[in-house]
Amino acid sequence: MKKFLLPENVNWYRANMHCHTTHSDGQMTPQEIKDLYMSKGYSIIAYSDHEILLDHSDLSDENFLAITSCEYSVTESDPSLPQILDVDTGRWPRAKCYHFNIFAKDPHNTFQPATSIDQHWVLKDRYKDVCKCDGMMREYSVEGANEIIRRCNEAGFLVQYNHPYWSLNEREDYINLKGLWALEILNYSTELETGSEYCPYIYDDMVRHGMYNLFCTMGDDNHNPGKTDRYCFGGSTIIGAKELEYSQVMDALEKGEFYCASGIDNPPAFKALYVEDNVIKIDCSPCTSVILNGYGRCDRNILGENITHAEFPLRESDVYFRVTLRDGKGNYAHTHTYFVKDYIEK
Repeated sequence: MKKFLLPENVNWYRANMHCHTTHSDGQMTPQEIKDLYMSKGYSIIAYSDHEILLDHSDLSDENFLAITSCEYSVTESDPSLPQILDVDTGRWPRAKCYHFNIFAKDPHNTFQPATSIDQHWVLKDRYKDVCKCDGMMREYSVEGANEIIRRCNEAGFLVQYNHPYWSLNEREDYINLKGLWALEILNYSTELETGSEYCPYIYDDMVRHGMYNLFCTMGDDNHNPGKTDRYCFGGSTIIGAKELEYSQVMDALEKGEFYCASGIDNPPAFKALYVEDNVIKIDCSPCTSVILNGYGRCDRNILGENITHAEFPLRESDVYFRVTLRDGKGNYAHTHTYFVKDYIEK
């Protein structure tokens, strides 16, 4: 009997789960972003402007879905200062921070938990009469981050941990976070700028140390300077749902019925992923390697040209596994972690 890890009989929708517009520090309007991304085959944008949670349902139609989202931040230096004012002092470039994207399960939920209008520059300057919040002053610490995550979860949001390299986070900063939905394993903009923001190894470390329900995504974090698309289309999250409808898409995200992929045009794609007779079977777009990652040094791979099918015996010693595709252009696709005990037949 086949046990499907990625859903069958669904449509697959390409999404950018990290995006900024003129509502914070982006250079394009939400409508311009919609038009730009739809021209590249995208169906979903999470409009995650800094600190302000806005309902963009007016942009949604039968071919496009706007996810209500926001990017929260807290910095170990003075969080009330705009980033640009901190550069010359040396505090901002050296200050650790946490950035979390929150995604509303209800598109019309714009109440902002874990937020004080007085603490953040976007809110104080532009949205003090729009934002409804609980007045929490954020604190940079693991405990403070966990309180942000807790409040957001209780208020009906999925919480994603963004770009740990750019945030200067070390292991001590992320290993005890609790209640996260996903880690952004590729932030395309900061990867272009730093060469260091592709971080599946951090995802593995977090899972290995107890974050068993953690998923992984990729996003662009595009700000579109000069209204260009230079920082666009490099990190996608591919979501499986029967229809392009808000509750179905959010349900798929919450259940992990998606994978993520890098690459501007035609990123690597999973066609099917299932376990049959204790063998993991993968159908995919043409790739040069298919990799099975498990607990510790349990990595196995198939190398070649134009690989479209791969199989690996399921081993109890793997404990858990995830699958990675790599194509001839050096682009990747990743699943999240699955546990062997849920799929092996004895």
